[in-house]
Amino acid sequence: MMLRRSMFALIAALAATGASAQTTTDAQQPRQTAPVKPKDDGGPVDRLRDEGISLRFVWANDWAASVRGGERLGATNGGGAVGGADLDMGKLAGIEGGKMHITFSRYYGHSVAADDIGILQKIQGYWYPKRQWELAQLSWEQEFKESHLNVLAGRLNATWQFARSTYGCRFVSAPDCPYQLTNTSGGFSGFPYVNWGARVKYQPDARYVSIGAFEVNPERRNNNGLNWGLNDSTGVMIPVEVGYETSFATDPYPKHLKIGGWYNSAPFTDPELNTKGLHRGLVGGTARNYDGGRYGLYVLADKVIWKPDANSNTRNLAVFGSITGPLDNAENYTLQSTGGFLWTGLSRARPNDSLGFQATWFRFSKKAVGYEDDLITKNKGDGHFKRDELMTELNYSYKLFPVVSLVPNLQYIVHPDVLGNTVGVRKVPANAIVIGLRVMVNMGGPGSQ
Repeated sequence: MMLRRSMFALIAALAATGASAQTTTDAQQPRQTAPVKPKDDGGPVDRLRDEGISLRFVWANDWAASVRGGERLGATNGGGAVGGADLDMGKLAGIEGGKMHITFSRYYGHSVAADDIGILQKIQGYWYPKRQWELAQLSWEQEFKESHLNVLAGRLNATWQFARSTYGCRFVSAPDCPYQLTNTSGGFSGFPYVNWGARVKYQPDARYVSIGAFEVNPERRNNNGLNWGLNDSTGVMIPVEVGYETSFATDPYPKHLKIGGWYNSAPFTDPELNTKGLHRGLVGGTARNYDGGRYGLYVLADKVIWKPDANSNTRNLAVFGSITGPLDNAENYTLQSTGGFLWTGLSRARPNDSLGFQATWFRFSKKAVGYEDDLITKNKGDGHFKRDELMTELNYSYKLFPVVSLVPNLQYIVHPDVLGNTVGVRKVPANAIVIGLRVMVNMGGPGSQ
């Protein structure tokens, strides 16, 4: 109960801050100005950017070890690479306001979450089960400045466009990067599994409203994203979001407030029962199907609350929080709430390092808990699963070079579930302690903000 009250208090405080902010973007500008520098042609990457081709790349390797609790102890390595380019079509083809985005990804390794602990949420954020090349984005973005409209369409995933966390991808685990709950219970298409989709955003100032429509295609995970047919589509996801956002360019203490919801027309499966109405965890069988009609709501908020130097933006302390949940009654989750902080530049000598803490509370549905208990009974185990699961992470990001980081991290999971177990459920997992180390090369990729 204390955690629940703390999460709701954080959300309320951040939302109140965002709602009371000015609705114009003429906030105080930083008083520090940079001296005029002589022109520098830079390297080939800089020259390409000047010509309209902005390259980006990120590689992350997550080593993690379950040293206590879970289903069993173990250590494993997993990671991936994401690369692509943003093409300024105004410079390249004379199409003012047009941009093309292309992204590919590749993943490798194993998951300590699935193989050793059993939980569905990822402890190693750059691990994905499909070890193949993926087309992770191919889209056209068109900016209409006079009407304050931005249109994005093509091969997209909804979680990068809606309910996106500002700081979640700065953590090694992935309950909030970019926003995991809507992927696992709302039916959003999550990175890197792109489907056909479009998003329209109207933003006259710091305020905005967005609406989108995205194909729901369960078979997308089984191919590399180059199968563009609609034969396997089962429905459409329609998210809507209103918000308020500022940056250091317009606000010395930037903030975000996002309020939204979704509707999913696709059919979905029962977490507990099979097609005959029997308990699937005990007798097996195919999960019972329901007609579409899933929907839910979310609120996310964050704010920079402190800077040691009011005239500099490099060092700062930001807090964030979110709460979301489906409103239908046949999901694995009924609620998720995340809260934490990111302190960038703890010392003047290390202005680009950061210390981060994140805690995520999951509330499982009675059907999900029933399914997990049935698996234990079937395997002649004992114990009872709890409806509440807590994932926490403390990490320190050490900038070895401007684009290379070492991120030692400590994670603690209370009441681990077994929804992600890949090797067979034998018992109710004990609270788990995980230690890890991320090595990351990041040149404009996710988590570089």
